[in-house]
Amino acid sequence: MKHRITPFLAFVLLIATATAQGEWKWAHYWTGSDGAYPSYYNYITNTAFDDEGNLYVYGSMGNTPIMDGDFFEFSSQPMPGVQGAPAILLAKFDTLGNMLWYKVVKSQTEGSYPHWMEVRDNRICISGSSSFFGSSSNAWLYFMDTLITKAQIDTMPAEERKPPFKTYSRWTFFAQFDTDGELSDCHFVEAFSREVINGIRTKQSLCPNPEVAPTHNDRNGNTYLFSYIIYGGTEADPYTIMIDGDTNRTYNLFLPGNTDRNIENAMLYKFTPEWTLDFAHLLVNHADGIATPYEFTHDSINPLFRYYARGLSYDDEENMYLSGRIELVLNTASHGGNLHNYPAHIWWDDNHCLTINDISSAVSANFVIKYNTDGQVVWSNQISTRGEWNPDNSESSSSAYWYGNYFYNNCVYMIGAGGYGSDALVYFEDEDNYLQLAIGTNKDIAFFARYDATTGNYLNHGIVPGVESIFEGLAQPSVIGNKVLALAADAVLQNHSLVMWGNDGTFLQRDILYSSQRLQKTSVCTSEEGYIAVCMMTLGPVTIENDLTVNCSSGRSSAVIAMKYDPELLVPYVKVPEYQSPPLKLRIWPNPASSFISADCGDMRPETILLFDENGRELRRISCDNTLTVISLVGLPDGTYLLKAVSSDGTTAVGRFVKAE
Repeated sequence: MKHRITPFLAFVLLIATATAQGEWKWAHYWTGSDGAYPSYYNYITNTAFDDEGNLYVYGSMGNTPIMDGDFFEFSSQPMPGVQGAPAILLAKFDTLGNMLWYKVVKSQTEGSYPHWMEVRDNRICISGSSSFFGSSSNAWLYFMDTLITKAQIDTMPAEERKPPFKTYSRWTFFAQFDTDGELSDCHFVEAFSREVINGIRTKQSLCPNPEVAPTHNDRNGNTYLFSYIIYGGTEADPYTIMIDGDTNRTYNLFLPGNTDRNIENAMLYKFTPEWTLDFAHLLVNHADGIATPYEFTHDSINPLFRYYARGLSYDDEENMYLSGRIELVLNTASHGGNLHNYPAHIWWDDNHCLTINDISSAVSANFVIKYNTDGQVVWSNQISTRGEWNPDNSESSSSAYWYGNYFYNNCVYMIGAGGYGSDALVYFEDEDNYLQLAIGTNKDIAFFARYDATTGNYLNHGIVPGVESIFEGLAQPSVIGNKVLALAADAVLQNHSLVMWGNDGTFLQRDILYSSQRLQKTSVCTSEEGYIAVCMMTLGPVTIENDLTVNCSSGRSSAVIAMKYDPELLVPYVKVPEYQSPPLKLRIWPNPASSFISADCGDMRPETILLFDENGRELRRISCDNTLTVISLVGLPDGTYLLKAVSSDGTTAVGRFVKAE
């Protein structure tokens, strides 16, 4: 049951917690073997609270995993020897830090990768990719609570060998659990590239690049997926997906354009509650200005770029907000160098596009798109840069990146980092709305930006003052009580901060987290009870305020989850007006008066004296150059009047008098 904060309770909390700083309660970590740099295996992809305040953590872990220094037994059954492949971990914690249950997906021979997690209506929905390769009869797959061996599969009839009981196949899975960890639904999707090599089409998961594949499950049971794809082959050869290994649910997608090399793009899929394909369409509809001199058979339908998804949130009407970035392929001889025709445009549909003005914005073109439930673009927006993108000339270079997004109170909040030199700029919508940097630096600085969810218009942004910020991997913000929370890193001081803004951009506070290494793949989530879950990947120990220390191993990745309780989060943020000195008082006599008054300004030398009636209407404006001024009351009816003296520097003095015959 959700707990709502009434206005009276909010007032009580405001009084009771006006000086509260909150308290860090607990922290856990897990680690395991890593792949070759920078293939870190131990990280957190998503976190979320349920309606009762329990926390769900979804991520990746390496082999021979360790939890808080002890070996992490991810199965009660004996496991055969493991090889260098990461696993998927889903775990539930209560507010005291107790792990209540966990699920694991692991293959002996191939990596299993987490894609996305979402918690709503007491349903835990996850997606990821795994596979079952290996010719040995001892090969195995641990899927959730089931250990599957190839020896068992070999005895099954061929028609029953569907994912996960299917060897030599990679697939994407979509699973749902109740809050007790009971699996309630699970489906598998296989994908086949349209590129034909020696008569065979390549099998792949819906996200062969395992970084991020945002997924959304709506209240009606539909599933949406934004997935990276490799776009190669001819129009005559379809890109094919198969659901649950069922040939009756095989869908051939004939994509436009021919290309003689693998081009990156992304696809938006919608699956019905019965797990049939409702629609699938490309993220990028077409492009112009994209390096046509060297693309040969690559045309405007198949521009050469790299796509990265970063965040996905949704509103009460199930509209979706996708954030990410696109990088044009530049500066390599094999790709022809920087031959783009600026401005270039990446079109999401016939009416909405991402504009790339110069090489600085071609390096990282950041976007946010609103989609409705039919997959149609409602609006799009972007952060823009102006400059040469010259790492050797800081004055002319600029860069900006934003990552996760969060929907709250009809606004979309973006988190990111950016910087620029004196001859460059980072801005929102137009150059009047520029990213404000610390004086004398062009280093990246952390910021959030707020957009109107209905129109897509930019509203405002806020920065972390004096912090050189580095966000790496997935960075997810959270918003509660009109307060924006995120993680930022200071590259000089080698510390990291849980930072908080008001939604108007006012910087409020920071909690310092000390680490000798950068924190990566960071996220923040909050509960309606005032809990903050902070997640990060680190390469060494982390010390949190009030001496809470996470003793991670140095030199290899560790996933860290820390919990803070701060009831002040529940008090809505209200901007406090800046303090202004009260106006000076005018000495007025006689009072009451009939025909004239004298106004004495003391040490203040006024430039103008204004006369108002008691309703605030200005009646007279008197110029003066002395501290003592005589003012005629001829023509004024009896009543109460106000005087306001104003000096050239803006200092004011006020007084009240009564006119009576």
